[in-house]
Parts: sequence; C-alpha cells; structure tokens
Amino acid sequence: MINRGTCDFIEDNFERNTVSYKEFDGKEWPDEDLQLGSGQHTSGHALGILLLDDFFWPFMPGDVANATTFDFPVLHKVVDGSNLAKAKGNDSETARLLIAAALDVQSQGVRAIVGGCGFFGNFQSRLAEVLDIPVFLSSLMQVPMVFQAIKPDAEIAVFSDIGSLTDELFSACGVHQLDRITRVHSTGLPETQKQFATGNLNPAVYVEQLVELAKDHIAKNPKVAAIVAEYTEFPTFAHAVQEAIGMPVFDTTTLAHWVYDSVVRKPFPGRF
Repeated sequence: MINRGTCDFIEDNFERNTVSYKEFDGKEWPDEDLQLGSGQHTSGHALGILLLDDFFWPFMPGDVANATTFDFPVLHKVVDGSNLAKAKGNDSETARLLIAAALDVQSQGVRAIVGGCGFFGNFQSRLAEVLDIPVFLSSLMQVPMVFQAIKPDAEIAVFSDIGSLTDELFSACGVHQLDRITRVHSTGLPETQKQFATGNLNPAVYVEQLVELAKDHIAKNPKVAAIVAEYTEFPTFAHAVQEAIGMPVFDTTTLAHWVYDSVVRKPFPGRF
C-alpha cells in the first residue's frame, strides 16, 4: 500500500488525465475538435520506459535505452536521482522518484509503462496502485507465465546479479516457485566487471563470455527449459545465446513487445 504522504505528493503535483487514443492513417482527416491532454508535451508514444539515472556504459541496439531497439516509438524517461544500489534495496525514496517519473510519462499519453531495470520490480505494487495505466516494471514478471508453458518439473535460468535476486523481488514480480529457479551470475563475467569499473564494454569479448556461461550452466542444470534475463543489456546478445542453447530466451524486449502489442491492437487485413 502507498502511504498518505505519497498520496498527498501525487495530488499536489499531478493532475489525473484521461487519455483518448486516436488513429490517423494520413488519408482521412479527423472531423472533430482535437485537444491536447493536460500537461502533455509529446504524442505518438504508446509505451513509456523508465530508466535508471546512473548507467554509464554504451547502449547498443537491443538495450531498452536505445531507441532503435524497437520498431515502434517509445518514450524514454530517466528517473532523476535513482541508482542501481537503491533499486536493489527497495528504497522508499526510489519509490517516490519512480512514482513521480511514471506519472509524468502517463501524462504524456502513453498506454503502458515498462521498467528499464529488472530491480524496479521491487516497486511493482506501489506503482500499479497509483497509475491509471498498466505498468510492468521487471522482465521477471514473465517468469510465472513461462512456468505455465514448460514441464512441471522444468526450471528457468535467471541471468542477473544473483546476490540481488532476493525472494522479495521475486515475490513482488509474482514469482513464488523459487525451487524451479536457477540463478546465473552473469554480472560476474570479466568483461562485465571491466564495464562496471571503467564504463567500457567490448561486445565481441562479452558475447563470447556470456555464451560460454550459458552453455556451461545448461550443461550443469539439464532441467532448465528457458532463460529469463533480468538486466537490460542482455537483449543485445540474446540471439547469440539462443543459437548456442536452443531454447526460449525472455528479457525486457520480449516483455516490451508483448505489452505494446496488447495496447496497440491493429486490424488483420486479408481474405476469407
């Protein structure tokens, strides 16, 4: 539950805005009076993405912070003042910052919001309670659905900083079958450690290390039937991992595409 102080903050700083969605095909002009939503400064973005404030490494295509990752427009929003350490710790100030950023993105007319850091999942219930649009703060929210798609005794390998994959984070994302989770410390790779220390990343070196890590983990854990990656740099290299292990791979981009397709439905032209 959000506290009274948070409610006062919302009421004092944000006006509720009911957004109506219009489609324009470039051929038939709308025959009605159009009006901009209260506080709205942009339009055309159906999906908003919340980003940490302290990332400092290159955002390659595939990373949710790279606009070319998606074949549809997204509205990026940096959560000013947020950082990875506090997101991992379920910090109350981070919750406040996330709520403010999410409400701002909502006011710009997006139809749903996705988190640009898997550890934002710690705050899922608090943002869902406040927002008027759906919010999906962590790629880990896909885990319960994947469990339903694989054998009852099969496992999911979660790639992340395993020291921060707490039971509380999983619970906040709706994951309760922790005995079916194997944890892969992908942030412990040498190239990742170099990245954290210097901000520099060699993609050719990193993908080789990541693929070998995945292959080794699958060999040692034969019940694994799918991978879910928590962190947002992973999607850049997901295709290489999948080619090496031959199983489904889920991450923030698979979540974002699923969410986008649910809020922007399109007709199916064809013959019948």
